[in-house]
Amino acid sequence: MKNKRMMGLFLVSLCCLTICGCQRRQTTSVVSGSPNPNASITYEKGRDQVGVLKSMDAERKTMTFYQPLLEKEATYSYTGATEVLTKNDKAISSESLEIGQVFDLYLKDDKSTLDKVQSSEDVLEYEEVKNIEINTDESFMKVNGVRYRYGSGFQVFSEGKPIDLQEISASDEVTFRGVKGKAYSLVVTKGHGYIKPVKYKDFVGGTMTISGIRILSVTEDMLVPVPEGTYEVSMKNGDFEGSRSIAVERDKTFELDMSLFKSIAKDKGQVVFDIDPQGAELYVNGTMTDYSKPVSLKYGKHSIRVVLDGYTTYAGVVDVQSANPTVRISLAEEEAEISKDDESSVEKESADSQSSVTDTYDNEHKITVSTPAGARVYLDGNYQGVAPCSFPKKIGAVTLTVSKDGYVTKSYSVTTMDDDEDVSWSFPDLVAEGNETN
Repeated sequence: MKNKRMMGLFLVSLCCLTICGCQRRQTTSVVSGSPNPNASITYEKGRDQVGVLKSMDAERKTMTFYQPLLEKEATYSYTGATEVLTKNDKAISSESLEIGQVFDLYLKDDKSTLDKVQSSEDVLEYEEVKNIEINTDESFMKVNGVRYRYGSGFQVFSEGKPIDLQEISASDEVTFRGVKGKAYSLVVTKGHGYIKPVKYKDFVGGTMTISGIRILSVTEDMLVPVPEGTYEVSMKNGDFEGSRSIAVERDKTFELDMSLFKSIAKDKGQVVFDIDPQGAELYVNGTMTDYSKPVSLKYGKHSIRVVLDGYTTYAGVVDVQSANPTVRISLAEEEAEISKDDESSVEKESADSQSSVTDTYDNEHKITVSTPAGARVYLDGNYQGVAPCSFPKKIGAVTLTVSKDGYVTKSYSVTTMDDDEDVSWSFPDLVAEGNETN
């Protein structure tokens, strides 16, 4: 009986200690110096959503976000009392927010008004990213070699406006935001524009050089996508050459008028090519060249390549230093020589120096572009026809450009597989100039 009474007293004491401990824990949460010593701290609730800022309406005081976790959009009101913070809790103005940034969203009780907007510290951010690999069939992209899935409604922005994911060129620079395994947004920080040569018929069949970018064959009705920036552009064809400096703006077309910059090239030699066996193809600076008559080449070095089925391809460099040199090339012996009494020279390239890339086509199958109807279609800058149109299938990463007078030109980066199948593409209607969506 005595033991039971002691056990009862022990349990009562334990309960009292527990209650006091709870009260003690509650009171230790009191703010030091508070006028009400019994008031507890109110803990801040967690974020309600994560959102990618898609647009702001300062007049209506609203912000629209894409919510990547829910894969949907939502529009919220904000007021002068809405807190806007950086990751480090620094207060900033709502006007300083950038489209495409990722924020933690805290809502008021009405669930329609923003209480606080803060840059999300959980999000990865990579700037100046190039060569993003995009797989639209499986909805993923590779950024810096890492794979990220993207959801429906995924946002890509250029100059504060949403664009299609496939409008990103391999040369574009973007800022990537996301978390491990999932992409939230892409913002194009350096995009591309277009060079459209005009009045250049004397250069057709020659070469066009865009400084620091590429060398390409000059064809009729060209429209060449290039990264925005300043370039020295030159064209050469036989005895004609011309060049000028240009500035290409994002999503704009620069009309390159070559008629004012055409001149007869000076210091040129008339090079005679004596090639054995007959029927071989001669490429000078990457362009197939008719050598049945002397070839006009400017003094200096030029790459040459001679190709014939059944023979080893010859690749070398000819250094033209006189008016009428003769270059003899024998594929059978893989040799080339120049007249002994001539100041010019020719030498074979080493295997390591042969870095030219040959385009691959599947001529048995076609690429068809159906829409936008009536738009001119270009494949890697070369005119193919007016949509709907079809043309031989080029294998690999290609750029399809659609253009129409009075409308904004668009380019799409696509990849075609060597799978013995035709490819069909339908692109969105072009937007009239001056009517771009904000």
